[in-house]
Amino acid sequence: MAIRVGLIGFGLSGRVFHAPFVINDPDMTMAYVCSSKVDEVKAVLPEVAVVPTAELVFTAPDVDLVVITTPNALHFDQAKRALENGKHVLLEKPSVTTVVEIEALCTLSKQKGLVFCVYQNRRFDGDFLRLKALIDSGELGELKHLDSRFDRFRPSAQARWREAPGVGTGIFWDLGPHLLDQVLCLFGPPKWLHASIDTLRDNSLTHDWFEIELGYDDRRVRLGSTPYEAGDMRRFNARFTQGSWQCVGLDPQEEALRSGQRPWESYFPSKAAQQKVTRFVAHAQDEIEGVVEPSTQGDYAAFYGQLRDAILGKGKAPVALEQACQLVYLLCLAEQSAESGQRMSWNYSAES
Repeated sequence: MAIRVGLIGFGLSGRVFHAPFVINDPDMTMAYVCSSKVDEVKAVLPEVAVVPTAELVFTAPDVDLVVITTPNALHFDQAKRALENGKHVLLEKPSVTTVVEIEALCTLSKQKGLVFCVYQNRRFDGDFLRLKALIDSGELGELKHLDSRFDRFRPSAQARWREAPGVGTGIFWDLGPHLLDQVLCLFGPPKWLHASIDTLRDNSLTHDWFEIELGYDDRRVRLGSTPYEAGDMRRFNARFTQGSWQCVGLDPQEEALRSGQRPWESYFPSKAAQQKVTRFVAHAQDEIEGVVEPSTQGDYAAFYGQLRDAILGKGKAPVALEQACQLVYLLCLAEQSAESGQRMSWNYSAES
């Protein structure tokens, strides 16, 4: 039987990153959308029931999975209500902004025997999948130094809730979860981190820039985002003991989805700029060969596929509860570091 989905919110996240993949999955069907944008919803999902309040979705008997894409300040209460009503939950990142809240949601989901998952779709970016494969294979030796960035050219603030004062707003809580989650996937928790989070634009109402350094026994990782990158964004620069690997540009799935291309269409995601990827192989210290690689195909649909299988009891959710807790702890630790100006040590043990 198809998994019946209730979607809360039909802004960018709900419309671009979630609705297409619910439609795409043969074992899912969209039953409800909670939104005030009735006409926009009906243009995409003419048969769906559009309701004015999230509570109508939480209490609907014909909903199995609730997908929450509302502003961050609403996440905890809405996810809690959905779980209390026996619904599986997919919660947009950042899940919540305190460790107490994420632990409470994880505990409740386990008590209820329900799937609770955070939407970390960039685990399925093609560039990240390629980087992970390089690390796992040892093709370039051992990774020693990684730069991972998510830069943009947005010199003026935009009129949207993410850039207004509030809980979980600002660029750090928007993009930091992507970058930090990928690092946790690759290396696990760091021994320490040192963060700087700031406001550079004159008209910004919240932070719009950050830099984070993470320390491991034998490697260093640097993450960051600036609103003043007018040139090519170097998404990854990975330095190994036997060479390096560089990726310029963003995984094209987001841009293709924004342009209206759907994951079931031929050649998806062709309606987007493709990434430029180069592998540098060190045959000797002074003999470096540069090899242009084809970009690796990402697969956001695989996230929903794993989520579906977890709900049907056929596999694990794409983001483990322990990882969800670790990420919130790491985000909060980075804020503490930025406020104090000090390097912060990892000191957290989440329940598995």
